[in-house]
Amino acid sequence: MQAEKPLRTPPETSLSELARRAERDPRRVHVEDVDGRSLSYAETATEARRWAAVYRSIGVEPGEIVVTMQNNTIDSLLGWYGLSWLGATEAPVNVDYRADLLVHALNLTRARTMACLGQFVPRLLQVADRLEHLRQVVVLDDEEVPELPWRFWVASELLAGAEPADDLELPAPWQIGAILFTSGTTGPSKAVRLPWAQIVAMAQGAFLIEDLNADEVIYNPGPTYHVGSKCFPTLASLLGARHVMRPWISESRIAEDYLRHGVTTGTAPREWVLEPDAPEAVASALRNVLVPTMHPTFIPPRERRGWRTYSTFNMTELSCPVGYPTWSADRFDDRGRASQGTVRPGYEVRIVDEHDQPLPPGEVGEIVFRSDIPWVLNAGYLNMPEPTAAAWQGGWFHTGDAGYLDGEGWFYFIDRLKDCIRRRGENISSFDVEMSVMAHPEVALAAAIAVKENDRPGANEEVKVCCVRTEDSSLDGEGLVRWLIGKMPRFMVPRYVEFFDELPLTPTQKVRKVELRKVPLTERTFDRDAAGIEIPRDG
Repeated sequence: MQAEKPLRTPPETSLSELARRAERDPRRVHVEDVDGRSLSYAETATEARRWAAVYRSIGVEPGEIVVTMQNNTIDSLLGWYGLSWLGATEAPVNVDYRADLLVHALNLTRARTMACLGQFVPRLLQVADRLEHLRQVVVLDDEEVPELPWRFWVASELLAGAEPADDLELPAPWQIGAILFTSGTTGPSKAVRLPWAQIVAMAQGAFLIEDLNADEVIYNPGPTYHVGSKCFPTLASLLGARHVMRPWISESRIAEDYLRHGVTTGTAPREWVLEPDAPEAVASALRNVLVPTMHPTFIPPRERRGWRTYSTFNMTELSCPVGYPTWSADRFDDRGRASQGTVRPGYEVRIVDEHDQPLPPGEVGEIVFRSDIPWVLNAGYLNMPEPTAAAWQGGWFHTGDAGYLDGEGWFYFIDRLKDCIRRRGENISSFDVEMSVMAHPEVALAAAIAVKENDRPGANEEVKVCCVRTEDSSLDGEGLVRWLIGKMPRFMVPRYVEFFDELPLTPTQKVRKVELRKVPLTERTFDRDAAGIEIPRDG
């Protein structure tokens, strides 16, 4: 399926917009952090060119990849801009990377230069003999570090003597604007090559950009290795707006940040969804809310607070190719599953079977995309030709996700293909189960997995949810199951419930379900059938 009207041509790059704003409205604030530091568009452009001069002074060349490891700060933004202006490419890695993961990232990128906070230097030393290409390290703060086997620089000292470079060319849309690592839930992380046009198109599709303006205050909590850290500053530049940065994600501080900085555009703090009439929610300026997948429990607080919501489908390799055609365009199928919207102009989506044959409306298969706009989708995986060829088979990008289109072209994400649960002829989305379970106020985190009845091919699967309680909660399996009855289709109500102190996570905070599938059913596992709980046909 393809949208009818063409997408407007993306501007050249985020830096092109930044440079234009710096000339047109130099004093307008581009970025501020939660600690009070702020920079105008002109100051941001000047400091970015200073960072470019710093990296050039230590031998970083156009086309080179520099791995970074830092928190989401104004300096991290300036470093990205500076490297990009120089013609180099930043590859930010998760601040939790260490040992094998860190070695994999540095060797895969073949980076000669790494820029990191001093606290991460000992991790480099622990694997120094395994790093094949590293030649120099830039320490981004003033923390003392041990002696290094590589050339060593302190960023503050380099910056003190640097003049902004004035002979730089802005990057082109087809040049790589960033390299971001996938989660690696089942294997080694892949390094996604994001062209500048993709980053800009992603920013254009993260909200209904035509209804936003320069007065928006956009929340950007990072982290640097997530697409949001590239998308939201770009959105701010496209609008001439301001964005707010937090060093690391803190669920407990989001509401405070929103009030203090007058945030208009972001996700909704969970406490405001649970208590929409709380004084803080009432006093907030929030009006444009990104909801990755709408849930019925979100609609009442949205209506009471006057928020307008936007949903989209995206991943690191894409650029929000699907989204709501209008604000708050909720659509649910007959099972209560929410649509993420319709395909954006300039993109095509298909639902295909295992042989890449298109499936009719309503049938679940793999989601694949392509675009007739150059460079708005990923440019493959760095130094991984086989995974790149597999992902781009037939000229369509294969997401590895399951979904379907209805007869009117609305798009429904089901699950990762490997995470779908097949129960008595029904395809169950673990994602949908998790959304419903986490709507319970005493569930902090949940993961739904399949438990096979036996080892035979095609065996029936039952739903198990693995949960982490909120602090001071005494919720048990029976209580959770009874709460879910009537709130989700009866075939989705989990048979098994087990509570954990914590769930195994990847460095990007995604649940490692492969580990949970290894956990056998024990006396700790609540069994709905053994407890004699029956689900009424109308429940």
